Amino acid sequence: MAQTQVKPPQVKAAAKAKPKPVVKADPSDTSSDQLNVRWQQENGAYAGFTQATPSVAAIVPASYATAAVANDWGDRLVSRAMNYLGTPYRYGGTSPKTGFDCSGFVYYLYGAVFGQRIPRMPHEMAREGQIIARSDLRRGDLVLFGSRGTYTHVGIYAGNDQFVHATRRGSPVMVTHMESNYFEHRFMTAVRLPPQ
Repeated sequence: MAQTQVKPPQVKAAAKAKPKPVVKADPSDTSSDQLNVRWQQENGAYAGFTQATPSVAAIVPASYATAAVANDWGDRLVSRAMNYLGTPYRYGGTSPKTGFDCSGFVYYLYGAVFGQRIPRMPHEMAREGQIIARSDLRRGDLVLFGSRGTYTHVGIYAGNDQFVHATRRGSPVMVTHMESNYFEHRFMTAVRLPPQ
């Protein structure tokens, strides 16, 4: 009786996952650096801003970032902001090379994305923009937090009830949910500040 020889199926080795590239500061952001230098020359040393100290902030992975939709300034702003996730916090900072504070991050992005100089402080940003109801938020709108009528923090609305911002000393630029423990009770207003 002849026997048939059966070969066992060959198992292919699993492909190794490619590591994600590290996002570095965009070297084309020199226009914003020039705006930062001009602001510092006109305003001298950084002063007069108290940084919020969130007790809990949810970190969202960079995969949350979506590709920018052509000709939509809010998506362009959020898309660029996501490039700086993990950049360290620095009080008074306005550059990815040295770090950002919350308003310095927004100020820098307007220069880097639109070549536009906007006010440096949160209360000035609020005055410049059009007030938006929380229910009408769109990507790119500025969300402001604080207490007793004083703005202490600003970020950029990223969609899905989340915002991207420079947080506090010891924490990097991150995405946080609007209803996180600290920010839920300190939301004050939102403004739309389209580029000119």
